Amino acid sequence: MMTSNPTSPATYQGHLTAGDGVLASRLHKPTHPSLVQVIFNNGSYNSHLISLQNFSRGQLITPFSPHADFASTKSYSTVQTGRNTHIELNSDLLYCNHSCDPNVSFVIGDAQDKSSWKAVAEKDISKGDILTFFYPSTEWHMSQPFDCACGSSSHCLGKIDGAHSINPATLSKYFVNNHILELKRNQIHADTTLSADNKQQLLNLLQ
Repeated sequence: MMTSNPTSPATYQGHLTAGDGVLASRLHKPTHPSLVQVIFNNGSYNSHLISLQNFSRGQLITPFSPHADFASTKSYSTVQTGRNTHIELNSDLLYCNHSCDPNVSFVIGDAQDKSSWKAVAEKDISKGDILTFFYPSTEWHMSQPFDCACGSSSHCLGKIDGAHSINPATLSKYFVNNHILELKRNQIHADTTLSADNKQQLLNLLQ
């Protein structure tokens, strides 16, 4: 009979704690102990992830495999990979929080190809840095919208509820996955308040 790996998707339980840092710390089994470390804090959704290595901009931090797997339902812990598809990370990447000035990109090459899902350094990262990514780069509608507390005085967008509510000019400043770009283009095309010229101007921003 096969036994479960301590860090396999079947045994990773971070997403089952509803953001409770104390409970999560008791259940935690690190998945990437040489790359990242989860810092658990009291309260709900207060834990975060730090880097244990230096990474250069554009460098692969880690693929999502073999931990990530398809999710049957959307939740606070899932990552959107396509128009209607979502995955559970099942790894310490779960604790990579949102920032409006992120240093990590979650890259979804193909919604059905697990080998194309990965975390990449969006800027140079030093050992000890808190790792963050831009939630709307993967999420069209957030399952749990929230008021951002990233602290970026020049970038913070305030309310984060997914890419659907972000104007194209702002969205164009970020790395955004193809499924989000497609949904935003469809939103622009369907907007009856925009003239044809205005639609084209907005679409050009998303090239």
